[in-house]
Amino acid sequence: MKFVFEVQRVRQSVTQGTATVYLNGEKVLTFGDEISHIEDGQTHYGEVIGNWASIIPDSDFIKGVLFHPFDNIYHYSDRVKEILSIQGATK
Repeated sequence: MKFVFEVQRVRQSVTQGTATVYLNGEKVLTFGDEISHIEDGQTHYGEVIGNWASIIPDSDFIKGVLFHPFDNIYHYSDRVKEILSIQGATK
């Protein structure tokens, strides 16, 4: 079985956005994205609008669904396990 994580970013405005993590095409979780003013040469991710863009890499959102510090309370990783068990049963 192949595990493909994808992060799709949506900008509600110049300074607000979200990042949704998908596993094998199934939605896992949506996070708030940190949008900051970008200086020349500064690393950024996703779309740049008026020198504003995300400063959080996709890998941080993926780690967030797998190893969230409050997973024992919120159980975010349960959705990952659910997706894998459903897809594993059909493949």
